Order: sequence, then structure tokens, then C-alpha cells
Amino acid sequence: MIYDNNSIVWYVLFAANGKIAKMKPYLDAANIEHFFPTFYKEKKVSGQKQPKRMQYPILGNLLFVKSSKAELDPILKRIKLQLNITSDLYYRDLGSRQLIVVPDDQMLNFIAVAGSGEEQIIYLSNEEVRIRKGTKVRITGGAFAGVEGVFMRIKGDKRLVVSLHSLGFSVATAYLPSRLVLPLE
Repeated sequence: MIYDNNSIVWYVLFAANGKIAKMKPYLDAANIEHFFPTFYKEKKVSGQKQPKRMQYPILGNLLFVKSSKAELDPILKRIKLQLNITSDLYYRDLGSRQLIVVPDDQMLNFIAVAGSGEEQIIYLSNEEVRIRKGTKVRITGGAFAGVEGVFMRIKGDKRLVVSLHSLGFSVATAYLPSRLVLPLE
């Protein structure tokens, strides 16, 4: 699908060396909707007996932003100057060099799963998941009610997999009981 500069879509932004996390305050100040997926992991901290629950980015150098290119370009120009970034911030397809845009329905399902925070999530490359062999489903209850994805068995458990095809990336939920799964095919 072709988007013009005024289409409001989910763009994927990329910046190296941890600068993507530093962009969040600028986007907040400009009231630009964005999603920076993170996960929690317990880490042993020197001097403390108990491990501390730390937050880490899932895709360290990627940030998802919903805006029009016309509105986003001047904000990104300002961010690049403030953070001393010299490269283009838009993430592009390696072959075609086209900007990667994530369809709204895929992004909303991805946010519902990856942004849940408290649920156990597994992050997978599309090579680790055989997407074509699963059945497309909608979850009917619980924390993921309304989310659509592919239902499959991963690491011995039944899980919902949501993919961002343009990035070759998927997330899988924690175990899902069959009673919460409605086949769509």
C-alpha cells in the first residue's frame, strides 16, 4: 500500500547506541503516539540480596510512531539535532529502501500482547515460528480479549502469536486455555 505524507500510519524508527529511548520525551512533548516495547527481567545487583526487576527494550534500537510523515519530519529533524544523530531515523526495507509501515491492525495486536507488562511473553523471530501452519484465531477472554493472531504450540504450550511481518518479528503470549480461543478460519 502507498502512503502519502499526510497519511497517519505506524512508522518504525531506528537509532543506534541507545538513542531511541532518549527520543521518547520529545515525542511525548509533541503529543505523538508511540510504542517502545519493553520486557522485565530479574537481575542480580551488587550489594543487594534479592534480584531487582529491571526493564529492558525488546527491540533495543526500534521505536514505533503513529503520525503523518508531514507532522513527524520536523519533530525528527529537531530530535536529530538535539541528540546528535546523523543517520536517517526512518527504518527502511533493506531491499526496496521503502519506509517500513506497520498496518494498524497488526500494530494494535502487537501492542496488546507486547505491552501487557505482567504477562509472560516470548519474543521470536519469524524463523522460529511456522506462521503458515497455525490457525488464525481471536481471543475471547482474559488479558488478551479481542486480540487476533495465530494459535500454535510453542515450547510445549498453546500460545497466541502476533507477527509484524514487515519486520520479521513475532511475540507469543503465555499459555492460553482452549476455551478462550475462537477460530476465525
